[in-house]
Amino acid sequence: MVVGYRRSCPKGPQTESGVADANQRRRLRTGGSFGRFCVPGKRLIRPVRVRRPSTLPVDWRDFGRSLVPFGLLVTSAAFPPLRIPVLVALAAGTCVAIARGAPVRWAWAAAVPVAVSLAWYVWAAPVSAPDGSDCANPWSPVAIWRVLQAIVVLATLVGLTHTLRTTKSSLLLRWPTRPIVRWSIVGFLVSGPVALVLGPIVAQPFFGPVSYDVTILGALVPALIFAIANGTMEELIFRGALLGWSSKVVGAGPALVGQAVVFGLAHSGSDVLGNHLLLSLAVGAGGLIAGVVAIRTRSLMLPIAVHVGLDIPIYYAFACAT
Repeated sequence: MVVGYRRSCPKGPQTESGVADANQRRRLRTGGSFGRFCVPGKRLIRPVRVRRPSTLPVDWRDFGRSLVPFGLLVTSAAFPPLRIPVLVALAAGTCVAIARGAPVRWAWAAAVPVAVSLAWYVWAAPVSAPDGSDCANPWSPVAIWRVLQAIVVLATLVGLTHTLRTTKSSLLLRWPTRPIVRWSIVGFLVSGPVALVLGPIVAQPFFGPVSYDVTILGALVPALIFAIANGTMEELIFRGALLGWSSKVVGAGPALVGQAVVFGLAHSGSDVLGNHLLLSLAVGAGGLIAGVVAIRTRSLMLPIAVHVGLDIPIYYAFACAT
């Protein structure tokens, strides 16, 4: 149990006598008898207890059963030809688990949006114009294709959220504290420019020579569209669903490691020319750090902000290559 804060005031005066008199108002301002009553129209900061998921599994039998959807996701990420069959298997398993009301329904449901995202890559993505005319186009095929993917994947996630009768807070969609908001803004403003400059250097060992023209300012619009769609989608399905929902069954520790493993494998595709294992480890380590931040802040704002910034050069590499 951890202490959080809620800015709210219940409707109507709540006192022992039912009336908030002047003396009680004074005691409220000075902190006396905190929590016994509330003056209507005032915004209060009330401590509330928030239950964090257990670090380790509560039921080891459910933990063992939950390894099945994780194993299917690893298979899907590692072997692209199996992504459609894996998606079908995960959808069927989720339906059965939800119908039975089994605890493992959380782990099965958490894997489905990730499987949908992986299956999307079975279809060939559109290629930008060789002459670079799509670079600064707000309707660039590269950006629109990623937006369509995000819509399909997030629609799946919304449908599962409704079916499971859970809330957005289960996906760590909470407004964080002001310091975290400030760090999110700083994280985006720093990660974007740094990634644009260092991106070709970092990518070369894995993808070969990468070059693009960063002076094309018009490309920032489609690049942001691409990055927001991709960064938001991936954080919601990996750190939101796969981490948040799975932790209800397997515990926060195994869920944290599991989502990082799948995240790393999902980013090692056929376009990788270098060491696949090293790339998966590097991306997986990033997913692990993002998961820790999400758990500690109980919000996806900071991971999404940094992720969006880091994805900006990916668009430049796809659409503005020189």
